[in-house]
Amino acid sequence: MKRSRPNGFTLLELLLAVSLLALIVSTIMGGVGIGRRAWETSHASEALDEVESAARGVASLLARSFAPGGSEARTISAPQVIFQGTREGCRFVALSEGGAQWGGLLLVEIGGDGTELAVWTGVYRSPEAARPGRAGMRKTVLLKGVASFELAFFGRSRDAKGLGWSPAWSEAENLPQLVSIRIGAYRLGRVIEAATTVALPQQ
Repeated sequence: MKRSRPNGFTLLELLLAVSLLALIVSTIMGGVGIGRRAWETSHASEALDEVESAARGVASLLARSFAPGGSEARTISAPQVIFQGTREGCRFVALSEGGAQWGGLLLVEIGGDGTELAVWTGVYRSPEAARPGRAGMRKTVLLKGVASFELAFFGRSRDAKGLGWSPAWSEAENLPQLVSIRIGAYRLGRVIEAATTVALPQQ
């Protein structure tokens, strides 16, 4: 007499099916994890590049600082040397490269405006134009979501009591030799920082 096979799965078949399902799920989750890490790495790289680009932009502007030297500084037609810096920003006269601005000299101010890092520029016409105030100057935003912006100045100054680093610069006779730039911005739920140092032209 033939015995009929009971309906359903045997314990061995059930264990095999569960093992195969676990293997498939772990393979899928591994691929998702790799994709997620690649996405995070790509976005972190983009965020760092954005902050570093802002630091390079500030450095490029500072590198165009203008200071007349020698007998040129004593002529009436030459502009007075202007470079006023604090930990939070600076204001100076720079050489214009033409383009959207007139050729000649520019009055430049770099600093924070809320959570933005911005640059204000205007044509330098006379020493009176360098008075504090941004009226008539064009604003360009370099970076949004700024957490910190800090400058430091190296050179011979009263604040540094000789040659050294200072958090401010108010020497009318000369430019600082170096300016340290440090920027932090909120990206991907954390603060991403970039720093650079630029040498200013000396005459």
